[in-house]
Amino acid sequence: MYIVFDFETTGLKAAEEQVIEIASAKLDENLNPVDTFTTLVALEEGRTLPQFIRQLTGITSEDLKDGMPEPEAMAKLKEFIGDNIVVAQFASFDLSFLAKVLKPEKFICTRSMARLLRPDEYASLSNLIKIYGIENLDPHRAFADVEATIQVFARQKAECDEKGIEYMNVLIDSNERPLSYVPENAVVQYMEFSK
Repeated sequence: MYIVFDFETTGLKAAEEQVIEIASAKLDENLNPVDTFTTLVALEEGRTLPQFIRQLTGITSEDLKDGMPEPEAMAKLKEFIGDNIVVAQFASFDLSFLAKVLKPEKFICTRSMARLLRPDEYASLSNLIKIYGIENLDPHRAFADVEATIQVFARQKAECDEKGIEYMNVLIDSNERPLSYVPENAVVQYMEFSK
């Protein structure tokens, strides 16, 4: 089984910021969704939601008032993931926040898969959905991004498997988007990006 997940957060640094939205979907071996876990996460006492994040996600402090406390939400996500393979668009980022409660043995980064398949193309989710003709109706909201990532993952997995490209636990580091967090079990490859 695979767990495709995405976080919206108050900022980029896991040590300083917090998760404000969690979305995840459990996929069977045929990559069909069989279960989901999603929640908004309440802001920690004294923390404010940066304007940039409000503009990017459309999430407001008011939206988060009835959210789960972060420790409870992350514990539920950990339970939902179990020992399954996790999949995320920019896994380095999402795994840095997940590492507070879980360091998965196996992970897949769809951004890294994209770089392995198309080294000269931008590997952002917005570019990948254009490449594959996928619709994302609500970008930068966790569940919409999970739904788009599932479709990207299915296409890229088929391509990588057909070409014999290894992607399990592989992270691509580059000048375009340097890795800020590297799990201990990651296989890191560096690729210069010059587009």
